[in-house]
Amino acid sequence: MALYIKVALRYLISIRSKALSFMSIISLLGIIVGVSALLITLSVMSGFLYGIKEKLLQTTPHLIIMKIGGNFEDYQEVQNKYLSNIPDIIASEPFIYSNALASKGSYVIPVVIRGVDPEKDKEVMSTDKKLLAGDFDLIKDDNSVIIGKDAAVSLGVWVGDSINIISPFGKKTPIGIVPKMKKVYIAGVISFGLYEVDSTFVEMNLQSAQKFFDMKNSVTGVQVKVSDPYNVDEIKEKIIQILPSNYIVRSWIDMNRSLFQALQLEKLGMFLVIALIVLVASFNISSLLVTKAREKRKDIAILKTIGADSKFILKVFLWQGMIIGISGAIIGTVIGLTVIHFVDTYHLIKLNPEVYPIEYLPLKISVWDTVAVFVSTLLICFISSIFPSYIASKEIPADVLRYE
Repeated sequence: MALYIKVALRYLISIRSKALSFMSIISLLGIIVGVSALLITLSVMSGFLYGIKEKLLQTTPHLIIMKIGGNFEDYQEVQNKYLSNIPDIIASEPFIYSNALASKGSYVIPVVIRGVDPEKDKEVMSTDKKLLAGDFDLIKDDNSVIIGKDAAVSLGVWVGDSINIISPFGKKTPIGIVPKMKKVYIAGVISFGLYEVDSTFVEMNLQSAQKFFDMKNSVTGVQVKVSDPYNVDEIKEKIIQILPSNYIVRSWIDMNRSLFQALQLEKLGMFLVIALIVLVASFNISSLLVTKAREKRKDIAILKTIGADSKFILKVFLWQGMIIGISGAIIGTVIGLTVIHFVDTYHLIKLNPEVYPIEYLPLKISVWDTVAVFVSTLLICFISSIFPSYIASKEIPADVLRYE
């Protein structure tokens, strides 16, 4: 161990002055609390973002391919010629999305009709695993649908009941446009855990949707499931490169980018706010070093008399601040990561599912976030130690020892 580090440790743990010892403890505790708070706060924001993403992946396809300016009739060619050659794609299916109205008696609600191939939808969206009641395979029948839980509550219906589906695209008749209506039976009730989806979701088989919306053999697009949804942008670029230019490809990240950007901005804001705790603790370090420098003037003068230069004295006091910073950062990191692991493992923070889209708050912290907090703490402590250390290194031995 270098001599200046030994001297710094000796000065730091000196108990001759109770006031300085107390200041050392307060400075250390400030760093510990600041680092722990930073890590826990970042884990809360990252965990909430992670929970939102996981929930969205249950309701949103990983990739959507649509055709610009026309009906998508050649979807089978796209699936067989282009998508089948990309190994990262697990499954794909054509789909229809269209707005409509659902009614039962005097109750009418807006819904989104989703037309799919039931067998392929099990592979792409795993919709059959989210059923609360009913039989998913029954939607193979032309007059059967799956309906969202909240939509069923709004209409006052359940499995086996009938509802009317009204298309916004009516039929032309001599007396004007008449809305197209179809009576369907509820084959199952589904819950995704997102009110926005559960309150508008209606699913029927693809052929029924094509007939109801007069789309003949065309579809809205093709939805794709990939092996790694968090690496979907790379797969998206591969698809764009091989598809003709009249197709558009959008990932689930593209469709929710504004939400993710807002949460990331909030995370950055929370980081800057909580980082003020570390900054305040660094002021304590500056005050401690200034006081130490005044107390150790005689020692500094003696060290310089026997051959220590200003650079040596500078290192002694710099290392006092850095020892506090390093110790506080290590202890704070251990405490923060322990709390994060314990809370996340046992799901201690429960959320109201009627308000939030997730049942509990997961806590997630990345290696990069941990490193960023640790390095930022050391940098703040280093900067706060520079000026007091510089002042201490400029002590003139003759002025200090003149009256000794």
